[in-house]
Amino acid sequence: MKAPSVSSDTDFAVRFSLDNNTDSSIENQTQIGTLTVQNTASGSPELLDAVHYDDTGNEGAGVELSFSEPVKIPDSSDITLYDEDGNTVSATLEPSASSGTLDGRYFLDTSGTILTEDIEVELSSDISDANGNSLPDSDTGNNSVTVAPVTVKLNDDRTVYEGSNVAIVNDSRDVSIQLEGPNDFFFDGSTDTNSEVFVFNTTDRDLGEYNVSIDGSTIEDTQFTLRDLELSVEVADTSVSTDDTIETDVNAVAGKRGIQAVLLDSNGDEINTSSVTQLDGQGEADVDFDTATADEGSELDTGTYTVEVTDNSSGVTVESTEITVSQAADEEAGFASNVITDQRGDIVEATVELTETSEATLTFGSAEDGVVANATVEDDDGDDEVTVYVNTYRFDNNVNEDVFNLDSDSDDALIAQNLEDGTDNLVDAGDYDLEVQSGDQGVSTGQGVTESDDVATVTLEERGTETLRTWTGSSGELGSLSDLEDVNEALEDEQITQSSDVAVGDLAVHQLEASGLEGALDARANEDVTTAFSNLDRNGPINLTIEEASPGANQDASALNLSYGDNVTVIADGPNDTYFVVVDTGEVDFDAPRDEALPSDEDTELETNFTVLQDDAGFDFTPDEEFEDDENAETLVEFTAEEPEASVDEPYNVSQASGQTVSGTTNIAPGTELTLRVSSQSGVSPSFLKTASPTVQSDGTFSATFDFSQQNVGDEYDIVVSNTLLASDEEESGTVVEAVETATPTPEPDTATPEPDGETATPEPDTATPEPDTDTPMPDTDTPTSTPTSTPGFGVIVALTALLAAALLTVRRD
Repeated sequence: MKAPSVSSDTDFAVRFSLDNNTDSSIENQTQIGTLTVQNTASGSPELLDAVHYDDTGNEGAGVELSFSEPVKIPDSSDITLYDEDGNTVSATLEPSASSGTLDGRYFLDTSGTILTEDIEVELSSDISDANGNSLPDSDTGNNSVTVAPVTVKLNDDRTVYEGSNVAIVNDSRDVSIQLEGPNDFFFDGSTDTNSEVFVFNTTDRDLGEYNVSIDGSTIEDTQFTLRDLELSVEVADTSVSTDDTIETDVNAVAGKRGIQAVLLDSNGDEINTSSVTQLDGQGEADVDFDTATADEGSELDTGTYTVEVTDNSSGVTVESTEITVSQAADEEAGFASNVITDQRGDIVEATVELTETSEATLTFGSAEDGVVANATVEDDDGDDEVTVYVNTYRFDNNVNEDVFNLDSDSDDALIAQNLEDGTDNLVDAGDYDLEVQSGDQGVSTGQGVTESDDVATVTLEERGTETLRTWTGSSGELGSLSDLEDVNEALEDEQITQSSDVAVGDLAVHQLEASGLEGALDARANEDVTTAFSNLDRNGPINLTIEEASPGANQDASALNLSYGDNVTVIADGPNDTYFVVVDTGEVDFDAPRDEALPSDEDTELETNFTVLQDDAGFDFTPDEEFEDDENAETLVEFTAEEPEASVDEPYNVSQASGQTVSGTTNIAPGTELTLRVSSQSGVSPSFLKTASPTVQSDGTFSATFDFSQQNVGDEYDIVVSNTLLASDEEESGTVVEAVETATPTPEPDTATPEPDGETATPEPDTATPEPDTDTPMPDTDTPTSTPTSTPGFGVIVALTALLAAALLTVRRD
């Protein structure tokens, strides 16, 4: 606030009062001194203050110009408002300059724009008072404007963040302002003669509630709470290279606030300014600096840097921890492995490793090889590598599909690819170069690697069919196998077991191990390759049949009608060249001449034939050396489609006890749930029914435990095993027998005679044998000497054995 103008050198008496003394050692007292103000321009008006604030509901947002006396502004061009970047801010002068008004207070209306950064106002020397005295030179030109982002009016209750200027506003001029705050703070002032605003700076003030009295109002009616903005800046990575981006997170407890973020070098000099100018509604902002685009247009020098963030409204400034910038390594791309072996027709996997770049170009083959394919990939997940799949089946021009692919769930990107030179058949076996170069070398325009960073050798071997095995699984329990995870889980749980016998209605699972098919089936992208397998089976170059192994003399073998997607599903384990062809035997039938469903009441010997056709439909799947060029490569396996059967293990009788087990065997697939019922026969009283749902184990057995302790000895019952696959229920009959008591063994007395001492004479033994005492009493049979046991199915036999043993003992004793 400037001092008022005086016409000559004048002495003023000045009083200083310690109203806010917090030091008890200093007494509150008034000090009086003398201040001499020198006249610099006799009679000239002066600009006392310029304050930008928001007078909501009255004048709006703008700048108040307070002069020492009324002045006249001849034209609106005599006053200009600039923002911190030197740009002109649109503003309307009130009162109107054209009215010729003389006033000590003018207001520049910024049309609702609230400025929070540093601003300036330029005043012309044509501004003068009523006597024609112009502004002094010190006031012409640019003058700083005090920015007060928070306005407090009568009866307001506002939140203010420490460091901000608070504009306490009244609609009248020269009104008294009093403030009371934490720790006995007190201030008594006014808005001055030609001003309606009092500016209170909150820098280094105590946090808490401040009460305000405006023009004598009750001091508790108007207030504001001073809070900590908690402005902070966190660095994502304190060590970066000259090719990286400096990333920081800015946070505060208030949103939608203007900020300025600058990058400072170790000397504190500003290097770059962020484009981020405001916190979002959550009080957050991501502030980044590209180290390759410093203000000078070149990459940063190596060294240490910090990020400084300033809140425009409060002026609060925070600085980050130090960031070390090191020289970036050269851009480079390479392979994790430089030797890759697979079979022609399969999908080659290669992992590209990237250094100081996120893009790489690959080229497979050469003009001399007769195949050339290019691709550009991008590391989007930031792990500095990209895994690429090269489908060697698709080098064939007849296929006309993408050669390069990524995992379907990959976070990386395949930017572009092209097949520069293709073949008219499946690519030949041999060694091929796979080159890589950092960056995008123009693949989208037909270009490829120009100067490779690394080369891998891809060896494509001849394809072959290794083996064909049969397994069985429960169609009812497994349902529809849709992917490799389903198959592996069923194998682990032994719900699919290896067997050459399959009960009709179960799944006949064929495990085919064959290389060279992965590319044609696109088995890396899809585990359910049923449709692709069906297309190859229908059009070549493969053929799969299941037909009668022994059709009979002079009869043609009938084949099963295989409908892919209906009764046949194919699941691929592409990386291991393994394919599971799952046939639901309950949903297939024979074609002519049998022309009937696969019988479930008899056993049928079947033979599965997987054939790789030669030179079929333009695909030359040359087999291993033992096959001639004009022969087809056949792989056979036989299995039996059996009548579903189940049997109950003997003995069928159970004891009158708990824990009685009924067991059996079946040829139905493991994992199948059976229904087991034990029900009393007619005339048994009380009647009973016991049920269980045992699961077929991997060895074909099943069992269930029942409690027969409440049944009567002699009760007869039926055991029934049922399942939808069984043509008829398996039934057996049994009887509840008495629980057997097993004799408790009595230890035999020690009859051994101790050896005599060699030096002591031993009397001759009495060889006379005493006559047995025929009056020796029999043991008391009423004394319990046995323990009851529960032996299912053995009650009668063990009881008879015990009686026989007792009779023999009696005879021996007699």
